[in-house]
Amino acid sequence: MELNEENLTNPNNNIRLGKLSNNILMDKMANEWLKIASKIEDPKPLFGNIWHQGEVGILFSNTGKGKSILAVQLADAISKGTSLLGLNSKQYKVLYFDFELSTKAFQQRYSEGNDKLYNFSDQFIRVEIDRNENLESGKDSFEELIINSIKDQVKSNKAEVIIIDNITFLSASNEKSHEALALMKLILDLSRKDNLSILLIAHTPKRDIYRPIQLEDLAGSKALSNFVDVCFCIGESIQGNNIRYIKQLKNRSYPVEYGQENVIDCQIDKKNCFLKFHFNGFSSEKQHLQGDGAENRFKEAKDLKNSGKTNVEIAKQFEVSEKTIRRWLKKI
Repeated sequence: MELNEENLTNPNNNIRLGKLSNNILMDKMANEWLKIASKIEDPKPLFGNIWHQGEVGILFSNTGKGKSILAVQLADAISKGTSLLGLNSKQYKVLYFDFELSTKAFQQRYSEGNDKLYNFSDQFIRVEIDRNENLESGKDSFEELIINSIKDQVKSNKAEVIIIDNITFLSASNEKSHEALALMKLILDLSRKDNLSILLIAHTPKRDIYRPIQLEDLAGSKALSNFVDVCFCIGESIQGNNIRYIKQLKNRSYPVEYGQENVIDCQIDKKNCFLKFHFNGFSSEKQHLQGDGAENRFKEAKDLKNSGKTNVEIAKQFEVSEKTIRRWLKKI
């Protein structure tokens, strides 16, 4: 690479290289960065201390445990500037990319019959795939078409917050580290250029529901969580089929308030045409994990093992991984 002589300085024999051709990096003295940042307004909360303006986050849980319910509830609260589960939120225009529910399924969640419909804000824009369009392109993959379409929607709607449900539509191979890295580079670039707030919805593989949730439980590669600003999850509870808890796992800029000793207790139910999480207070994660239910499962797994069943067969019966069964058997 040739040096541009106009960008070279040598004051007091200390050589400092300035901007070079083809250099995508930008340098300033640390004190300069502090002065610049001090003039930028502090990020506004989108979900209390869990998710803020301009941050990229991931929300994950086991399948069917309420990720989409909470995500729509978040979009509704942000679009109206109302609190959610006791946590503050400022008002912004939200684009919700729904790659999970059909149009009818969405209506059924947020209505009572065909006549009584929930009233969302006009600042809440829901987006789904147009099946009438050609979803195949000679030069672009399906994932590239989706990402380019998201960029177009953000630009045309002048959105400030986007929620993508779910991440598998952006990269079918995000379980591989290099695929996850490439995807997160695109997401971070999209966020940082326009101070766009992005929440990605993700799955966990089959996991032991009696074990505390960790970042390693995020479906596919942990590389995904390495590049986001915040990560939080939904856990299921032994206290009831509709009981959930929300746990913070990562926050780059703020203290983690809702960790394992202070999770947010919730109950899922439908009221006034709106399926949502209701706030029940706070507790420790272990209160949702421990109890007779866990011990009974461990013993039942042991009985099946003694009857001649393999770990794989037992895992299928409990809908968990074979590794989880091995862990259960060690507990007995």
